[in-house]
Amino acid sequence: MWSAVRFPLLVDLSRPEDVLNYTRNFYLNTEEGISVGVWHTLPASQWEEATGKGPEWYQETLGDDRPVIIYLHGNVGTRWDGEHAAGYHVLSLDYRGFGDSTGEPSEAGLTSDALYLYHWVKQRSKDSLVCLWGHSLGTGVATNTAVKILEQGEFKRLCLKEPSLLEYLLEENNIEFANDKNLKILTSPLLILHAEDDHVVPYHMGQQLYQISLEAQSKFSTDVKVKMVSYEASRGYSHSSMYLDPNLSDVVG
Repeated sequence: MWSAVRFPLLVDLSRPEDVLNYTRNFYLNTEEGISVGVWHTLPASQWEEATGKGPEWYQETLGDDRPVIIYLHGNVGTRWDGEHAAGYHVLSLDYRGFGDSTGEPSEAGLTSDALYLYHWVKQRSKDSLVCLWGHSLGTGVATNTAVKILEQGEFKRLCLKEPSLLEYLLEENNIEFANDKNLKILTSPLLILHAEDDHVVPYHMGQQLYQISLEAQSKFSTDVKVKMVSYEASRGYSHSSMYLDPNLSDVVG
């Protein structure tokens, strides 16, 4: 029996303003019977104007030429986990079965939810750059989604935090995301972030995916756009604390 992941328990996901400024909550019906929750956090350039503004104004800001990051969280979290960069719009998604989103998770379902949000953003962001940012489990959702976008002939960028060769949602659900296979066919710019002391996803897996992506992209072009940033174990970032890096905005930029 599937039990929805709703961590942290004490956060009302419908009220992001209780824990995070300049953030709006809304829901998208990604397919019939499925409603997923999304948080939209504004870049610092919009904070001064945001007071008292409604949903339509928030949507319009997506076309202000600032990059948009779609954040895809890990296995034991919700959209509250979003890593909010001051220079970007960040849209944090709870897949079906997570947070207060309805439905039950599956590989196809999680991918469908992320793909729906991507197209929703593209329709409103004009020419702004849209990036997929996956953390842990979310790296599998991100690469699956990127493959779908590639099949549709569109362009994208990826950032993967702590990616493994095979990302599992829950072993008893037999759901897996094949990052290694996906990266063999993706040619988009790719950033991989991994801490050497990661106790959840071994560091060597990130290194292997980096090599896979390098080799794959070199077959398609001499202009290879793959970068891996490693964090020394002495920093203590482990699996989930890279946001503590004071230079993270420069790394992403």
